[in-house]
Amino acid sequence: MFGANQGKALEASFKEFINRPENRSLVEAHQRKEVKQAIQLQDKVRALEFRDKVLSSELDSQKAIAPFLTNKVLRRIIQTFANDSKGDFDKWASNPRVIQMLSEAKRLMDEGYLAEAEVEQALIRQLQDPTNEAHDDFKKKTKQVVRLPTDQLVEALNEHVG
Repeated sequence: MFGANQGKALEASFKEFINRPENRSLVEAHQRKEVKQAIQLQDKVRALEFRDKVLSSELDSQKAIAPFLTNKVLRRIIQTFANDSKGDFDKWASNPRVIQMLSEAKRLMDEGYLAEAEVEQALIRQLQDPTNEAHDDFKKKTKQVVRLPTDQLVEALNEHVG
């Protein structure tokens, strides 16, 4: 019983601390730092999952997409192959039409006819168009959700209480 009361008192003290106007900027700065770290962690996890997907694909698929992985925009396009509803990354990575389109986009960027940002913006505009059949899926998948690991929350609590 004593521990529960002490926990409630600690929680009330912490809430009072974070609600003080003089602490608002400190709390907000710490929250921004935690969100940034959580986003970075999610990006690392996604990159590792993509790497695993590529390395577990067939050798012919790996060879087909290898020339495009150094280009940020083309790599992002290839990452979408992992979103196949049947989990068939190889189907996309070895599709001759897809490889031809990636090759042409890479050539245009390499020769300076298109900038990576232009290609990315064109793709985004196309997916943001409500008449595009992939619009709803794009909207749903680009909504970013950040989950802070418990150890970061505890660390923040300890900083403010201690």
